[in-house]
Amino acid sequence: MSVLEERYGLHGLDTTALGGELDENSAVLLSDGSRVVVKVSPPGADVARIRWQHELMHLAAAAGLRVPRVLPALDGDTVVVRDGRTISVQTWLDGRTLSELDTHSPELLEELGATAAGLVRVLADAPKPPDSAPRYWDVLRAAEAIGVEELPGAYARVVERHGPSLPRAVVHQDLNDFNVLVRRGPDGRHHVNAVLDFGDALHTARVGELAVAVAYAMLRKPDPLAAAAAVVRGYAAEGDLEDAELAVLFPLAAARLCVNAVTWTRRGTAYGNERMRHTRPTIDALAAIPPELAEAVLREAAGRDDAVPAVVGARPAFPDPPAEVSPHLAPEGRVRRTTVHGESATLRLGLAVESPEPLTVCTPLDAVVESAEGALILRHGDVWSRWTGVSAPARDSLAAGEPIGRGTRVQVALFRSLETASRAPAGPVTPSLAGAWSRVSPDPAGFLGLPRGESTWDTRRVLAARETHIARSQRSYYRRPMTLVGGEGTWLYDDRGRAYLDAINNVSHVGHANPRVVAAATAQLRKLNTNSRFLYPGIAEYAERLTATLPAPLDVVFLVCSGSEANDLAVRMARQVTGRRDVLVVDGAYHGNTGVLTGLSPNRYQGPGGTGPDPTTHEVEQPNGYRGRVGYDDPAAGTAYAADVRRQVERLTAAGTPPAAFLAESVLGTAGSVFYPGGYLAEAYAAVRAAGGLCVADEVQVGFGRLGDVFWGFESQGVVPDIVTMGKPIGNGHPLAAVVTTREIADTFDTGMKYFNTFGGNPVSCAIGLAVLDEIAEQDLQRHAADTGRHFKDVLDAVAARHDLIGDVRGHGMYLGVELVRDRASREPAAAEALHVSELMKDEGVLVHPTGAAGNVLKLKPPLTFIAADADLFGTVLDEVLGRAW
Repeated sequence: MSVLEERYGLHGLDTTALGGELDENSAVLLSDGSRVVVKVSPPGADVARIRWQHELMHLAAAAGLRVPRVLPALDGDTVVVRDGRTISVQTWLDGRTLSELDTHSPELLEELGATAAGLVRVLADAPKPPDSAPRYWDVLRAAEAIGVEELPGAYARVVERHGPSLPRAVVHQDLNDFNVLVRRGPDGRHHVNAVLDFGDALHTARVGELAVAVAYAMLRKPDPLAAAAAVVRGYAAEGDLEDAELAVLFPLAAARLCVNAVTWTRRGTAYGNERMRHTRPTIDALAAIPPELAEAVLREAAGRDDAVPAVVGARPAFPDPPAEVSPHLAPEGRVRRTTVHGESATLRLGLAVESPEPLTVCTPLDAVVESAEGALILRHGDVWSRWTGVSAPARDSLAAGEPIGRGTRVQVALFRSLETASRAPAGPVTPSLAGAWSRVSPDPAGFLGLPRGESTWDTRRVLAARETHIARSQRSYYRRPMTLVGGEGTWLYDDRGRAYLDAINNVSHVGHANPRVVAAATAQLRKLNTNSRFLYPGIAEYAERLTATLPAPLDVVFLVCSGSEANDLAVRMARQVTGRRDVLVVDGAYHGNTGVLTGLSPNRYQGPGGTGPDPTTHEVEQPNGYRGRVGYDDPAAGTAYAADVRRQVERLTAAGTPPAAFLAESVLGTAGSVFYPGGYLAEAYAAVRAAGGLCVADEVQVGFGRLGDVFWGFESQGVVPDIVTMGKPIGNGHPLAAVVTTREIADTFDTGMKYFNTFGGNPVSCAIGLAVLDEIAEQDLQRHAADTGRHFKDVLDAVAARHDLIGDVRGHGMYLGVELVRDRASREPAAAEALHVSELMKDEGVLVHPTGAAGNVLKLKPPLTFIAADADLFGTVLDEVLGRAW
């Protein structure tokens, strides 16, 4: 404190020790309320070098990087020497260290890489240090510091080969997780905020900056290579990387951790012991990774699109064609997760052939046996093949075409090195590494004399085609989407064999690929499919069955192809029957994408790109118990909100334009899963009907038993509408929809103009519709929705009790919403957070997505086959994701 007062003119009130590896660092609260950091170096510290470090900090700050500012003493110097120790004072920067976050998102790690690139750029013209004394933490001197090879051979090989050609520069070279500050931004995620501690700066290989950042990013990660790749992606977006730098990057990063492990162990400090808890396991994990694979991963992350030369055999491996061939890096089964455990390994490394009878297997090229322990490894010049499921040959060398052995299920993989062939996993690999594995383990099809698999529509190709040929307004879910190729029940599967629990898809009402629905569609397609102007039994039977689920007098059906088409027809009918144009809608509602319905959907015309309502559209207040003027706890809420409907009807009637209809979803879906208070629709309908208007119930989202205790959403309000519209779940994903009304309204609509729908109600659609009704009834899915829905809400309520980000949980049966807020008192919508939560849950194999006017409500409307265990898994993943420090 006395030094601050005497040499800096600063009055300190309180001191907090910050720790440090060598320096003694303290945070000091000053009398003006600000804080500074006081750094006291050990005796014998090089003052000239400390001043040089201060100069680097000044250069970084001048270039716009956020680093501490060094405060000059009263005499203008940035260094004070007292009792043989050097003292400097720096500004305090707010934030949390990377080490304080239990997880690091790929986006945050990319920012770390970009920060490393920024430091390299800023320090490119910095002066060299005042002395050239070696430093043990120099990444190029790691072997001297370690004393032993922790990662056998890799470090020595790459430094010897590439070290002399690596670009040199002044680098910070200590972007460890204690020297990087992060802060939460407006999007709810942490972002890199500042860089601390230039004490390890030196002149060395330029790639050392990135290598250190990569090293510490890999700590505490279940998949260290994925973390390293994220950092490299961020760096490559902002800076240059030469091939030699990419070749040494992984070994240098691993060596840096080894240097730390040796140093901390020797010192035996509490700080070092704590760091070793995570460092040693990471070193062990890195030592198990083939260096060739690591380099391929990092080259891919840096944007290198390396060509992979094919390996062609001289003789066929299988004289008798195998019965079945499964291609290289194809999914090997489908993995459904039961908890949070990171990415599943789903892709087979190599090509597999099967035959009911043993196949003779021959070597396609001249071969020498390298190993017969476990898998058989053969060398063919500069390429190695690994075989499982076939016995080792009797001789150590074979000519092309000579038999190796026999087998019924043989798996073959190719490699560019013996080390990788020996260390590559025998089981499946993770999809995120597929690109890298394809570079170090080429497709063996040509080598074996088998045809290569057809070119696949992987995610990259699908996205490129969408970008070229699909309108950008037709957006897909997720920032990092997956390519779906299959589904079963409540699960969806992508092209990499990854499974996703579907909590969002009310379209597949009775489960994905439901066997009954598939069989009905297939059988009918084999017999007849035509348009509805012909006479066939299916349309009559389906109309009879569908109307049997509805209360009287709703008994006349119009079959169409989509919910939008159904709602458009319902509005047309209401206007034509009443001779009026004006329509009442609920604020926030969405009813479809036709021109008419866009003008009747506040969710669209109030949102981005919207141009406001049609002149004949009139919004009524949204009956929202969480955000509205009347809350959940008011027993008269239904009456209070219905009063606005009454006021609007009276206003329109007084103006000579009474409403043709009140179009209302039975539960507000896209508005954020908003459930009406008791009595609301009854009073609203009464007001509209008193003025001669019709009441239209939009059941596109919630019909067909989803709410559990009722088959139709409007029944939960004790009302019977004049017109009901249906879509989405009606055909379990098949384009089928319906409008059901009374005989009186249907006959009045028939003015002589024919109504014709080519595909609505075709034989296949009707067969599917009947199968859906049968499945609901025979599997008792309505009761199941009630029981599982209650359990699901209990699970969500328990998660909400642990996380303040959840402001409200609401639900009825299997239709629920979880509203995220930044503050429970102000209820500020957490829209960015909701999107990020959805992305993270998708990465963990659970699908959900935001909705609502602010985009902050997680919509939950899974297939009705969703079971209690699915709800538990959803809750576990949501709980874990919300518990992360993003």
